[in-house]
Amino acid sequence: MEEIKKEINSNIRSQADRIPFVVFFTLFTLLAWKMTKPLMLAMTWAALLSFMAHPIYLRILKRMRGKFPSAASVMTLVLLFLCIMLPLFVLIGSMIKELSGVSTLVSDFLSKIQFGELRDPSTLVPSWLPKWIADGLKSFLKDSEAVSTLLQNSAQWFGGFLKNISKGLFQWTSSLFFDVMIIVMVSFFFIRDGAKLIDYLKSSTPLSDDEKEFFFGRAKNVLSSVVFGMLVTVAIQAFLGGLGWWFVGLKNPTLFGMMMFFVGMFPAGTAVVWVPGGLYLLLTGDIKNGIILLVWGAAIVGTIDNLLRPILISGGDGGNVPTLMIIIGLFGGAIAWGFLGIFIGPLVLVLFSIVFDIFRSRWIKRRAGGDI
Repeated sequence: MEEIKKEINSNIRSQADRIPFVVFFTLFTLLAWKMTKPLMLAMTWAALLSFMAHPIYLRILKRMRGKFPSAASVMTLVLLFLCIMLPLFVLIGSMIKELSGVSTLVSDFLSKIQFGELRDPSTLVPSWLPKWIADGLKSFLKDSEAVSTLLQNSAQWFGGFLKNISKGLFQWTSSLFFDVMIIVMVSFFFIRDGAKLIDYLKSSTPLSDDEKEFFFGRAKNVLSSVVFGMLVTVAIQAFLGGLGWWFVGLKNPTLFGMMMFFVGMFPAGTAVVWVPGGLYLLLTGDIKNGIILLVWGAAIVGTIDNLLRPILISGGDGGNVPTLMIIIGLFGGAIAWGFLGIFIGPLVLVLFSIVFDIFRSRWIKRRAGGDI
């Protein structure tokens, strides 16, 4: 009886000690979150960049015989800047230049509509349309007063839309330097000390040793598959698609190549861009170049997607990521976290499935009378 009382008192004291610690820990967790929340996006990008750069860092560190990890981290960042970031900045600059030209043309056109300079809406009908369709549209536009009102209202709305985009681009540009500075500084430490951070996380994870190895090993394979598989596949597609766009003489190849890169992340793929381009050439009478672009897109750009993406996304370890999970992760991640969510979304879903499998296996063992 005395032993039972001592055990009860010990449990009460343990519980009394645990509650203040939980309050203490929660307080500092909230303070730490409040401080790091504004930097969380940049830190996540730094983590992705460091994950991609870590194999390069290991090679450089091996050349240095493991003696200068800080110098190896700096050299890794310099190589990334020269090989990836610098060309990317050039592409973004070219894209912004092309986008500004398109925006100027659209703004001039909308101002003519808005201020009544466009007296005859039928002049909006493209000259490349078949004659019977063009004649019908011109007749409709001339006889319909509602069309003029609709065009003016649309011009006012679209003009405001362009102003909001310009304002957003200015704000994004003004904060870009600060974000890049944070990403570079954090990436230096993540690249150099990433293995130690992973080991620390492993030691704090409430899983058995086998479960930890499975969880973190699977996370590495999935992230590698999604990041490298998606980035490599879509980047090659966008480059070849933009090259074909330029070859057939269409304008703004950089802008439309970048559009292929972004839409290539999703199931519809780059065909959303190059198919309308090819159809446009066919409708304008440029049959040869239209066929070239469509064949190039289907035979080369589309084939790369069909060949490379399944191989690279699967992880190469025999554990294929379900396609439905990738699609849900892509769309859900993009809605929740923007462009970054394209990479984070599938990873979160796959890791959830791993945790659920661990819970399921524990539950089955428990029902069978085994130890958890």
